[in-house]
Amino acid sequence: MKIKDFPEESRPRERFVKLGPHSLSDAELLAIILRTGTKNLVISF
Repeated sequence: MKIKDFPEESRPRERFVKLGPHSLSDAELLAIILRTGTKNLVISF
């Protein structure tokens, strides 16, 4: 499943904008700051 397949309210970047940094895990915050991700990696929560 790709991040684009998630509903907007479940995407880390959108949650950050709407709810603030306290709504994200440390890993999600770090990934946003570093703009990391892998096209071929399937995400799971």
